[in-house]
Amino acid sequence: MFTSAANRIVQTGIATVIVLEYSAFLADDLDDLKCIESAMEYYLKSPTAVVVEKGAEEISRQGYDAEELEKKILEFIIENRLSKDLTAKK
Repeated sequence: MFTSAANRIVQTGIATVIVLEYSAFLADDLDDLKCIESAMEYYLKSPTAVVVEKGAEEISRQGYDAEELEKKILEFIIENRLSKDLTAKK
């Protein structure tokens, strides 16, 4: 079982990857910093922020070994990526 600090690290890592992945889809329209700022604003206003908080807590609680933890985190990121919102609109 993770400590609350470790849980926060997992949550921050997941959120960072989701925001950076989403910002890559905005790159054509904005400069690099604006892409990240825009992606972060979108993330914070989206229901995904709450999903990530709860998901990170649940993943942390499971007591996975390192390999399984990596797999679960990557699966969670793929399932909750923001770019699917953009691709669904096209």
